[in-house]
Amino acid sequence: MEMDKKVMMSEVGGAFVVSWLVLGSMASDGLMAGLVLAAAMTAMAGAHILPMFTWMAIMTGDMADSENWMGNGMRLVMQMLGALAAIMMMTEAGEIETGYAAGDMWSFDMWPLLTMVAAGAVVGAIHSRCDAWMTALVVVMAAGSLGMGVGGAHDMASCLMGDSGNIANAASTWLLDGVFVGAGALLGTKIDEVME
Repeated sequence: MEMDKKVMMSEVGGAFVVSWLVLGSMASDGLMAGLVLAAAMTAMAGAHILPMFTWMAIMTGDMADSENWMGNGMRLVMQMLGALAAIMMMTEAGEIETGYAAGDMWSFDMWPLLTMVAAGAVVGAIHSRCDAWMTALVVVMAAGSLGMGVGGAHDMASCLMGDSGNIANAASTWLLDGVFVGAGALLGTKIDEVME
């Protein structure tokens, strides 16, 4: 497998921007976070930046293709490294706590899961049809419905900094949330195919 260094560096840079500027300001000003995310998505064209877009690419692509899995798996790793660099800068290399706490491992609640699938279908449809800035605004507005799809790399990087206690809890949530958002995008794609 040949790795595209430019794309991988864009993933690192994009995840850095998301962790530092978008997730840092999302609670205080959603519109500004959306505009910063739109700028990052436009500037890093070709990069997924957010884990949910990588999972959407995995789930809607050829799932039997090992190159698809390897390339997108490397994107997820690069996103985590970019977020880790931002968190190290924001926490002064761990001197300040991130405030992240991992959730319960393997806990199940049907309604948030169905909401993630629905949000994945909606965001996937908008992402495939609209410009990056429109997608970014929808992502910020739907962030609460996307689980770790938006801040997954940020949360995993917080775990790597040692702040959360149990990385297995965060990793299982990160992977499953990504799969469910990706499954929503796949469902949306299949509905579009049937409607044609």
